[in-house]
Amino acid sequence: MIKWTKKRKEEFIKNLTEEFKKSKINILTSFSKLSVSEMKKVRELIKDSGGNLMVVKNNLIEIIFQNLSKDEVCKFISGPTFVVWSNNENEVEIIKKLVDFQKDTGKIEIRGGLLNGEILDKAKLEQIGKLPTKKELQGKIVYLVKMPSIRLVNSLRSPIVKVINILNQIKTKKES
Repeated sequence: MIKWTKKRKEEFIKNLTEEFKKSKINILTSFSKLSVSEMKKVRELIKDSGGNLMVVKNNLIEIIFQNLSKDEVCKFISGPTFVVWSNNENEVEIIKKLVDFQKDTGKIEIRGGLLNGEILDKAKLEQIGKLPTKKELQGKIVYLVKMPSIRLVNSLRSPIVKVINILNQIKTKKES
């Protein structure tokens, strides 16, 4: 195991502060009840959404958020904590995956964090987790845009289908 020197800690804090400054979302989550395989699963879920997950010592997290002038976030830090952050446009998807994992396993607790610079508590993050993702909204919009043309085609085709059905019924009556 590599020893953390003061210089290495300072470099780590500086790098992570820069990462957090660029990120659109930072979520603090406790994980005291997670097994190694479950932690691996959470990492994969977050990574698939374009996010990052790291277990960081609480005092280092506090220093990072103090460097960002977000001291209020420090109230969410207690016990074993991991931080989730992302620079991508998929904030809701990441929150949704964390909330779903929390519901499924009950082994993590979302404490709070930052979303586009705004401090959010657990309740607000869980509400955001219930929203549809960007991809789901895009799919709904495409469906709604496409639906009127589908209805028009079906309504134009409907009289022809009715005439064909009537002719088929007349044909079967004459044959019998």
